[in-house]
Amino acid sequence: GQFAHHQQEEARAISEDLTRAEQAQLTLPDRLRGAEGRRLTLHLGADVRVSGTVREVGSRWVALVADSGGRSAIVPLAAVVMSEGRPPRARLAEDSASSARGLGSVLREIARDRSVVHLETTGGAVSGRIAAVGADALDIRSLPTGERTTVPGSERLTVAFSALRLVQLR
Repeated sequence: GQFAHHQQEEARAISEDLTRAEQAQLTLPDRLRGAEGRRLTLHLGADVRVSGTVREVGSRWVALVADSGGRSAIVPLAAVVMSEGRPPRARLAEDSASSARGLGSVLREIARDRSVVHLETTGGAVSGRIAAVGADALDIRSLPTGERTTVPGSERLTVAFSALRLVQLR
């Protein structure tokens, strides 16, 4: 009786220790991969939030699709302060069809499509078309009055990847 109970308690304690050790190894991308196909909200600082269904997770970014199925958003993981609605499960990169593409590659794809984007950065917001993507920064041709084509007054701005909080396709 008492010996068996002691053995069960010891096994439970070992199991809990192993679970904690496994949890300690999980990264934010692992946790977000566990939410693929599920809706969540990401807080990107005190004033910016984005919600949608997790479509794809890279090592340094996550792609969300809006509930309407239309607009999608690319969020650099360095910008994520909190996530809401994430299930407790996680998935390691080797256990999923996770994307090996870098943030630059995803942004180049958006630039090729000539999509109008809205950028939230640590220095403010800008809308326009991505004109070029480098190793650590992008150039955007601003559309200051919301037109879909370049107008007088639009300018080419360079935004460091480290300042990006959100790239939302319009």
